[in-house]
Amino acid sequence: MIATLLAAWAATIPAFAAPFLLATVGLIINERAGVMNLGAEGIMAIAAVVSVLISLDGGGVGVALLGGVAAGLVLTAVFAVLAVLLRVDQVLAGLVTFALGIGISGYVGDGYDNQTIPGLSALPTSLFGWMPKTLAGVLDQDVLTYVAFGIAVLVWYIIEHTDLGLRLRAVGEDAPAADAAGVNVALYRLGAVLAGGVLCAVAGAHLSLVGSHLWVDGMVAGRGWIAVAMVTLARWNALRAIAAALLFGAIQALVPQLLSSGLNVPVYFIEMSPYLATLAYLLLAGMFANGADAQPVDLGRPYLREERR
Repeated sequence: MIATLLAAWAATIPAFAAPFLLATVGLIINERAGVMNLGAEGIMAIAAVVSVLISLDGGGVGVALLGGVAAGLVLTAVFAVLAVLLRVDQVLAGLVTFALGIGISGYVGDGYDNQTIPGLSALPTSLFGWMPKTLAGVLDQDVLTYVAFGIAVLVWYIIEHTDLGLRLRAVGEDAPAADAAGVNVALYRLGAVLAGGVLCAVAGAHLSLVGSHLWVDGMVAGRGWIAVAMVTLARWNALRAIAAALLFGAIQALVPQLLSSGLNVPVYFIEMSPYLATLAYLLLAGMFANGADAQPVDLGRPYLREERR
């Protein structure tokens, strides 16, 4: 029984980790450019509900995904205008974005709760039938989950090993110096915010198209806020975000496995375990200041050319 439980748990970890990974990588892009986006939860929610509504209206999985991403991008653009162009306090702008996303998704999705959609299925198991059963189960994932891990590697390479990434890092580390070197700070920050918002939207669409195949108000359930904390855990590095996402995905994947196993474990304790893990990490990070040196120097600091330091 234990072996079966562990195999089933391992097989579900990548799909549970993918939304965390996508949102975390998106926020890493934002923060490496010096912009703190606390609206990830709202962006994920609006993308999740729009993806379901399009699917219920007869749209295919690809159309539903694109529609969800477009909706998330519109909400991200609101944040970008507030935080980058109007230089509103980024924490306040993020909270406004969060509130808008949660409110609009709840209103738009009212009456469509628990209506199942075809969603996106895993790849055929026959592709990995020659492998050991447990390993085949882990690899038997949907295309979007594979894309999530590929995006993380790609973003890491772009940020750390390309000229584009160098300019992006410069904008987040020392905006006045980057500006003096000819880098358009506002343009790079706008691009970073929009790119990060797209990944947060894909994370939300993943929740509904892959994870649940339906919409339920509140289904994002704090994952966007966990992703905000995971950026610090990953030390603003997209490659390390893979390990962080797998950790939280493993914790999240354990919940349904324990609930379905019949073991005498407190239900509420199981369900709050991912948030307890986040709180434990934040406490440890605060005590030992791990990763503080990796934080972009100009994170959360608006920049205006006339106000060069």
